[in-house]
Amino acid sequence: MRTSFLLKCLLWSMLIFAFSVALFSFRSLRGLELKIANLGSPFRSKLAAKLQTKADAPAVPLSLWGQASHDVYLRHALAIVKNLKKAGAKVVVLPLPSDILPVPKILDLLDKLKKQGIVVFGATTSPSQYFSRSVSYLEDPKNWWVRQPALHRVSIPWGVLSMYTEPFAALYRFVPSQFRDFDTGEPVPDIALQALKRYLGYPDSLEIRHTPYYDSLGPHTIPLERDGFAYVKHSFHSSFDGGVFASLLPETDSLIFFPTRWSGKKEPINLDSSWAFYNGKIVVLDWGNLSQFQFPSFGLIYAQIVNAILHKNFVDRYNDYDLFFIALVVISLSVVSYHFRGIITVLVSFVLGVGIVVLSIWLFDRYSILYDPVYVLVPIVLCGFILPIVRLAEEKRALEEAVKSLEEEKKRLEHLRRDQTTPP
Repeated sequence: MRTSFLLKCLLWSMLIFAFSVALFSFRSLRGLELKIANLGSPFRSKLAAKLQTKADAPAVPLSLWGQASHDVYLRHALAIVKNLKKAGAKVVVLPLPSDILPVPKILDLLDKLKKQGIVVFGATTSPSQYFSRSVSYLEDPKNWWVRQPALHRVSIPWGVLSMYTEPFAALYRFVPSQFRDFDTGEPVPDIALQALKRYLGYPDSLEIRHTPYYDSLGPHTIPLERDGFAYVKHSFHSSFDGGVFASLLPETDSLIFFPTRWSGKKEPINLDSSWAFYNGKIVVLDWGNLSQFQFPSFGLIYAQIVNAILHKNFVDRYNDYDLFFIALVVISLSVVSYHFRGIITVLVSFVLGVGIVVLSIWLFDRYSILYDPVYVLVPIVLCGFILPIVRLAEEKRALEEAVKSLEEEKKRLEHLRRDQTTPP
């Protein structure tokens, strides 16, 4: 039985290893990648908020709620930009819908916004940045093209909102400078870098240095992973103890502003002091209609991205040794399955699977190391499910053979007994 089970265990272990390597090589689980880093992110974010001190972020959102046509949105955005300029904001990031049409009314509003001198325009690549297209499509550099919002009928400072995330996520990634203008083929930087050019006093035309391993804006370096993305996590909680909340009133076609305070303090606040909160900052106009009212919004994400660029607080991705870990898992669980009962293999697989998930989350939260164990979990699950069944089947076969042998021995003894009792 031991020899037979050993051969079957080796055969199934080799099949599990080959299947796991095939999934890893072809990235067949692409849709499940990077999900583990976001497990329980709302709860982890609340816990981190209690443990971390609030940071005075250089980039902050200004929320604008209410549905409106594109020209109404730009008209009210112009009023907000004028108030922000008066308050001393250095840069205003104005996201534009992907389906905006460069009709004369729109072009006139874009030109007026540009003349304020503090606006950079953000082009969205799709109606929603929240996994509206397949992962393989968004990760393919062949699809990193974007149109200038005004189709070059008006010259405006602009960048692309290339951030890529999912609702309630703790992990964000963006493409710093590899997008291209659909009409001219020129590189288009992410809106965070375009805003930082203004914020740091660089000209809008400053070229971003690109290499396969990093992009650089002046002294600020942005590390790139193999997929061309830069990775950022929700690493700090902005001090939004101030600021303004804007709401569109379609009945009167007007804006109404509310001072905000998130700290819970009960001191009275007024609108003028709330506008002063934006002095010297990059302000992202956070129109809820663009992010389909999902969390985190454009403004909250770009506050994290800008802070990461200025403080070099990026996430490093490590998945270079997945093949080694896959082989190690298969060998280890095969040895366990050979020497112990099937329930032990199931328990060891369960503990190992939970342990590697917890370890990856801990590395992500504590050290900004992104290790995605999805392809290592495949052999753990398969070994924990298949090898105990193989052992159980082998034990059942051995028991059936033992029972059959005993029955044959019983028949032989009964036949011998009848022969001995039969008179000659």
